[in-house]
Amino acid sequence: MIQSKSGIRRKGNTDLPKRDNTYLKAVPIAMILLVLLLPSGSAQEIQITDIYSDIDMADITIHSKEQYSDLIIDADLIFGGNVISSRQLVINEITPDCEIIKVASWDVTNPKDGVYRAKMTLSENSKVLETKYYNFSYGWQALPRIYIKDMIPDSSGVSVILTPSTTQYGTNPVLTDIEYMLIDGDTVIYHTTDSRINVVQAAPLSEDWNVLLENNHPYISRIKLRISSPRDAVIARSEGFIAKDNARITELYKDETGASVTVEGRSQVPFRGSLVFTVSKDGETIDTIKEKSPILTSDDDETIEVTWSSRLGAGIYDLSVTVSGNDKDILDKWDTIIEAKQDPYDNGQNESGSTEPTDTPGFGIHLTVISIIVMYLISGRILHRNG
Repeated sequence: MIQSKSGIRRKGNTDLPKRDNTYLKAVPIAMILLVLLLPSGSAQEIQITDIYSDIDMADITIHSKEQYSDLIIDADLIFGGNVISSRQLVINEITPDCEIIKVASWDVTNPKDGVYRAKMTLSENSKVLETKYYNFSYGWQALPRIYIKDMIPDSSGVSVILTPSTTQYGTNPVLTDIEYMLIDGDTVIYHTTDSRINVVQAAPLSEDWNVLLENNHPYISRIKLRISSPRDAVIARSEGFIAKDNARITELYKDETGASVTVEGRSQVPFRGSLVFTVSKDGETIDTIKEKSPILTSDDDETIEVTWSSRLGAGIYDLSVTVSGNDKDILDKWDTIIEAKQDPYDNGQNESGSTEPTDTPGFGIHLTVISIIVMYLISGRILHRNG
């Protein structure tokens, strides 16, 4: 008996049998086949990180660690085992360490009460990378602890009023996270979150867009509330709007020589309009000046100065300043009065603007005296020479 290194005594032949290495040769082949069969993007490289859906719309968040292009999301809304609405969303390109939120708008008429399932399938070149589901109820879900009371989006941002639910014991404060989304087509182009908003009573909130918008283009604003206590819940609401350029006059100064106007942008659609100054008196136009405005977006302001073609004579004049938008539509108008005073240097110029010269008092007498003195001096010098 011989003791092996492990301390176990073995009987008989101490030579260990040779291993069959056939399976070792098969392992690399199996691994190669497995790699070939795997999709080109793994769940660790690109994945669906979040889904939310209601009966109107679903939003899907995709996060990628690598560069991808030409990705497809097949979005299906399922009820009772049947697909009742489908959308195909295209991601042209996603860069490394980037997040994209896509939106699927469901087309469901007369929805029935019950449980719905949103199915999201992410694929590349017809190869499925990942499939995820989101279940929600419609028609008989529990009453929420907070409501989106009102919501108004426009070209500068969105305003919303949140209210806590009311019971027979009064209202209970609610802590919520609020997500603001701006959607262009099926893609979220702006997204931000305010965390731990304490809603004790009706609370007005607002968020400004920080992306440039296209004039006369449709967009959708989406609000999502996330409540974690006593259980996780999400409340969402979406409203569409048409983006328009907008600008307002905030200050106006005027006098006999000209005017100065400060214009403020109030839209994320770049304002490229103009200002028209019109001076009139007794219904007759005296002067008209059109001045192009600098490009303005929300909270930008510029001052435009103009000078009348000639100084206004003493009197009362009407001044109208209009702000014309990108589509030549009037965005703002300011009417006021110019009380023109007499020009101290017009030598008695009357209101009609007459420029006839007038005699300066005393000037003729002084000229006569000087002439007499000069003549006297000259005559004295002549007499002196003759003497």
